[in-house]
Amino acid sequence: MQSRPGAAWLPHLLLLLSIAMIAGYFVLGRAIHAEVPAIGAVFWRSLIGLATIALFFARSLVREGRRLAAHWRLLLALGLLQGVSGHVCVLYGLQSTTAVNAGLIAATQPGLTALAAWILWRDGLSTRQIAGLVIAIAGVLPIVSRGDVGALLALELASGDLLLQIAMVSFAFYNAGVKRTGERLSPFVALFGILAGTVIATLPLYVGEILFADRQMRFDWVTIGAVGYFAIVATVIALACVNIGIARLGPARAGAYFFLMPLFTSLLAVLLLGEAFRSYHVAGLVLVSVGVYMVSLPPLPWPRARR
Repeated sequence: MQSRPGAAWLPHLLLLLSIAMIAGYFVLGRAIHAEVPAIGAVFWRSLIGLATIALFFARSLVREGRRLAAHWRLLLALGLLQGVSGHVCVLYGLQSTTAVNAGLIAATQPGLTALAAWILWRDGLSTRQIAGLVIAIAGVLPIVSRGDVGALLALELASGDLLLQIAMVSFAFYNAGVKRTGERLSPFVALFGILAGTVIATLPLYVGEILFADRQMRFDWVTIGAVGYFAIVATVIALACVNIGIARLGPARAGAYFFLMPLFTSLLAVLLLGEAFRSYHVAGLVLVSVGVYMVSLPPLPWPRARR
């Protein structure tokens, strides 16, 4: 059975859309950082996402229930990586750093994903894909340094930046691990299991936040809107797109799209938070786009030796 024309580009389109949705998550997380506590936001975002998938994909969940239960250890581990050491660290980090910084740090995820895939599964990259990663990294540098080499050499990470970098390491291992769910479960069933793992992992942390934290979840319109975006757009839709992209392309190639995160985040920060868009963003856009395109291409076959 032949695939429809253009079907090969579907995972690339889905990954591009997912990056835009996740960039909106960074910007919104920064905008509401003083009003919505991090652990409560992650818990409710995961619970609402879980309920949404259960509502629309109940038949798939019943059909694949045994396989879902059989892989509970993998799904719980992915839930921990994606929710606790991932999104909780992101939202805590956004309390003390900017959305633009979050997008810049997110650009380290492709290299970390390739490394995690090599550690876990010994996945490799072609020479052209490695060259694409180098070009994409070069495109991130002008954005990080704001066009100033001296600023790049003197770069210091604040606590929020460090938390975000921890989250990127966690997401890298999540990306490498989620490839295995695509071999065993359909995308939304796998996402249901991962979100269930996140709910289980964050529940005791959320109880601790309720009992001991100064700031509590207030279910006003700001919180409902923010958590709704986190749950439906940045979780169910975006993570399903990411999971499909990883299952089709592999973690290393799919992870290269995260080099576009600084560009999408900067654009949204300009439009929504009033931050400036500089010439070095344009230079970064060109280099990152070329690099992502090179990494997104499938490896070239080895030439056959002539007899």
